[in-house]
Amino acid sequence: MNGNGANDRVQWKYPVASALLYYLSYLTPLLTPNFIFLLPVLHRFEQSGETTIRERLKVGLAFGFLGSMAALHWIYSMAQISWVAWLLYVAMSLYFGAMMALALAIAGWIRERTRLSWGLILPAAWLPIEWVRTFGDLRMIADHVGHSLSSFPFVVQFADLTGLYGVGAFVLAMNGLLYDLVLADPDRPRKKVAVALAVLILTVGAYDTWAWRHYAGGSETIRVGIAQPNISLPEKWDPATNGMQWETLRLQTLQAAEQGADLVVWPETGRPYRLLHLLDDPSTYSMPEVQALARNIQTPLLVGVEYYRVTDPDTYDIYNAAMAVEADGTLNPVWTAKTFLVPFTEQTPFQSLFGRFVDGRSGAWRWVAGGFTPGPGATVLPFDDWNVGVVVCYEQLFPSLSRDLQNAGADLQVVITNDAWFGRSQFQRYQVDALRMRSIENRTGYVRAANTGISGFYDRRGAVDQLTGLFEPRVIVGDVPLSEGVTVYDRAGDWPVWMAMAGLVVLAFRARGRAS
Repeated sequence: MNGNGANDRVQWKYPVASALLYYLSYLTPLLTPNFIFLLPVLHRFEQSGETTIRERLKVGLAFGFLGSMAALHWIYSMAQISWVAWLLYVAMSLYFGAMMALALAIAGWIRERTRLSWGLILPAAWLPIEWVRTFGDLRMIADHVGHSLSSFPFVVQFADLTGLYGVGAFVLAMNGLLYDLVLADPDRPRKKVAVALAVLILTVGAYDTWAWRHYAGGSETIRVGIAQPNISLPEKWDPATNGMQWETLRLQTLQAAEQGADLVVWPETGRPYRLLHLLDDPSTYSMPEVQALARNIQTPLLVGVEYYRVTDPDTYDIYNAAMAVEADGTLNPVWTAKTFLVPFTEQTPFQSLFGRFVDGRSGAWRWVAGGFTPGPGATVLPFDDWNVGVVVCYEQLFPSLSRDLQNAGADLQVVITNDAWFGRSQFQRYQVDALRMRSIENRTGYVRAANTGISGFYDRRGAVDQLTGLFEPRVIVGDVPLSEGVTVYDRAGDWPVWMAMAGLVVLAFRARGRAS
């Protein structure tokens, strides 16, 4: 690394530029930032000559932290609920940034030792670290680079073969190959790089074009109604408003039924009254007013509710649940609930370590106390004519959950959510777009029912219909295509990650051999 202070300051502009492009890759309607956001930081590595792991980590952390700070700026909306969100903002940015720094440091070390193409090295170094972060108490997937292409459904039709990580590999390979083609040392041969880039683009483009036309129609549909009551967080937390909330949902459900809905979906915890199920008294497993409504309109309902399974007054589990109510008013004994709980807001991570500090706290710290129990996993809700897979809120970002539901026999998938937490931040639209990827991966229709918006319908190509606005009461009814089976991705899972891991091992041994 150059010792000249002024030159060092110039060099640090590269990770800053990459951070800005990384942020824009999730924000702009242009594809360009997605495929060049790593070029500046790669140029920083190349211009510095031989560098240490520590120096690469510093550059990578500068890029990762600043990029995450920009991409996660939507947390400001949650800070209006609790100032603790600011602590979460900094901690998440450091965590995400550190993971990106580790991936780039490993990639830089391999490049320096082997001089192989960045287009080969980047997916091998980056994807395994992304995948590992989907496990444990701090699992998070919102920043995975594959999701940066979610707003371009035509470009990612191949996700039904490769899943999210295959899309991420495409983004990373494009960054690496473009660097080697445009910015690499002039002495490096470019012909092979140009051929590899052309083959990659043409192969992906050809499959995307075929799939876009193939999945344009031809599937059986179901007519679904969505109730978007637009209940603010203070109202949801105030028991005095329960009557108002119920009346809003009742009237919206009637309206959806009048428009011919075969199924009406309520949002996350839409029912304002908790379901208190005393396990030694089966008669308490009931939602009388909801069951009577379904029976009255002769239309099944999918209802989000806080579900308490009570063993005794001091022993109970709370689930962020979804229930199936049949058209005859029967409450189906099969239920499901949120499996991946949001760290801090729904479940205290590392409970044995932090639980003593936050359990039972009030005020701002109540926000991080958690309290929910993970749901039963991939459980489809059986209605008379179809099986419905349900994910709750940010679970829509995890492809493994939707894949498990598809393999469990879901004919249709539904997201129920309450996104009032996120205000009018860009994260609202980001989540809407991320669900496009799930519909392509599984080639099934999706319904997104959000308390305050954005709600809508998705077809098997990731195209959306009737998206609602934010913070407005709405009822929408639409025809949603059913699944016609499972995809290659459903069968094979995250095979691009396993290939990346194998590639990383081979590349690491080769780099180690060159160093010796």
